[in-house]
Amino acid sequence: MDYEKIESGADGPMRDDGVELNQTTDYRLNYGDGGLTFRQLVFADPVPVGRQILEHAGVRDVEQYALVALLPGGAMEDIRLDEPMDLRGRGIERVVAFRTDVLQRAFLLGRDMLWGRPDISGHDLYALADLAEGEALYIDVPGGTDIPVPRDGMVDLAKPGVERFVAGPPHPPAGFDIAVSYNGIVRTVRVTPGETIAALIEMVRPQFGNPGGDLVLVDAASGRVLEPTHTIAQERVQPGAHLQLRPRTVQGG
Repeated sequence: MDYEKIESGADGPMRDDGVELNQTTDYRLNYGDGGLTFRQLVFADPVPVGRQILEHAGVRDVEQYALVALLPGGAMEDIRLDEPMDLRGRGIERVVAFRTDVLQRAFLLGRDMLWGRPDISGHDLYALADLAEGEALYIDVPGGTDIPVPRDGMVDLAKPGVERFVAGPPHPPAGFDIAVSYNGIVRTVRVTPGETIAALIEMVRPQFGNPGGDLVLVDAASGRVLEPTHTIAQERVQPGAHLQLRPRTVQGG
């Protein structure tokens, strides 16, 4: 208990009047109901348990709910009904409540992600990821082509396996134009991210008089030979890129 301390001057020593200071501190929490739209709750208790948070938000059947904390570092963790949550840290904590007993697990930029619905919108994923400018989200496909996550789309979290979301360059549009040159002749070609480099070679070959032999495409900016079995997306070909069609160079032994 805090008491007001009154110091005396030359007339006498310090005395304690026993007057209790009326000091109160509010502890705030941003609460989301099934999503990332938050409203602020105010607590007198700096360490409420999960049940208290839900009840304070107006939830009656708290046993039917799961509570997920959004940690400052970007990870997420499940808050049980009897588990305390310390609100005395820097900044305002955030939690999301879901009416469910099943939390979907995923990894978002290498961090644990928990979500109380079988799917999640691209908008919410991007909000949770907080990417650097010029980055986009992809579903990681080991050994295959990573799948772009559109901001206006939905991602199924309930299918078998654990989704892993990674950051990458901006998504190329569904179809875009690039330049392909051969022997000084330049053609504009429309490509899609999913087509292979080999298919592109066969598509442009007639535009240059059907040159024979084993041809490759080379990135004009870097001089890198593109792998024929890879897709446009895998080779990170961007709109406006310039590729050169050339005979394959045979390396001597």
